[in-house]
Amino acid sequence: MTPGFAEGPSWRALAGAAIPVLLAAFIAPDGNSARSLQAAARSPPKATVRVSARPPPLPVTTYQEGDDLRTFVERARPYLGDPRTMYSVSQALEECHAWGTTPEEDDTYPSVSVVSHVDLLQWKRMWASAALAAPCRGFDGRAIDSREILALLQEAARQGEPHARARMLAFRDIAAPKSDLLPDIPSLLATGDPHVVRDVGAFLTRGEVSLRYGDEDVDAPSAAIAWELAACDMGYPCGPMSRLVLTACAFRGYCDEYRYDQAIAREEAPERMALAQRLRERLVQALRRQDWSWLGLDDRRWN
Repeated sequence: MTPGFAEGPSWRALAGAAIPVLLAAFIAPDGNSARSLQAAARSPPKATVRVSARPPPLPVTTYQEGDDLRTFVERARPYLGDPRTMYSVSQALEECHAWGTTPEEDDTYPSVSVVSHVDLLQWKRMWASAALAAPCRGFDGRAIDSREILALLQEAARQGEPHARARMLAFRDIAAPKSDLLPDIPSLLATGDPHVVRDVGAFLTRGEVSLRYGDEDVDAPSAAIAWELAACDMGYPCGPMSRLVLTACAFRGYCDEYRYDQAIAREEAPERMALAQRLRERLVQALRRQDWSWLGLDDRRWN
């Protein structure tokens, strides 16, 4: 996301289960370690991941929103020789690191205040909070190590897993030039995977003032929203009961909005939302026809 979003409501960051800042702070407290994370975004160093001898392929290497994530992680652990399984386990652990509870926490959602009188809106917010936490209940009483999350993600990326490669872009220093990674972006976007699209879009717009699409310059905050919504159009869960919409309800009280774009519109100027909505459609068209030139991925202005 762009700097403007970084200064905005925390629910936008949490909605994407994005905790790279937390991981970087935990693992890389000094500048030298931070630089190693920047390098990992392109060619991550070999991480230390304990895996057993590779058994037969796991029938299901991914999970759906709402699944019991502790059960998924435990079922998948014997198959961590597979990079896709590595990535999926890292994301399950990442989500529960953000939403789950620990022995020191109570059962209330960390960012929702409970009041003595419960009106309808407050009840909806508490219900959304419970729905967000439910998939991680199996981790209650068990701490999740941030280092394990990053190690799994790095190793999956090192083995070329596209979701992990896209996710590692979140660790790159916002001030670092994007030009050295630009040649890798088309192959990631060519997968058409909505999770990859969302992560790549966040990377491309972060730290920019404006971006050029075709013959039009678009301010980076509007472009960032458009990339998120394009990912929704390509299959990212953004509708009723998705984590994005539940987060908007739990954190911001936007409980009568049933799509992610409706929730975003509550906090954005109408002009910006209108621009983002228009760009959203054109982004999806360009992604589907793999028009990298229109997307600006061959533009020499990147530095």
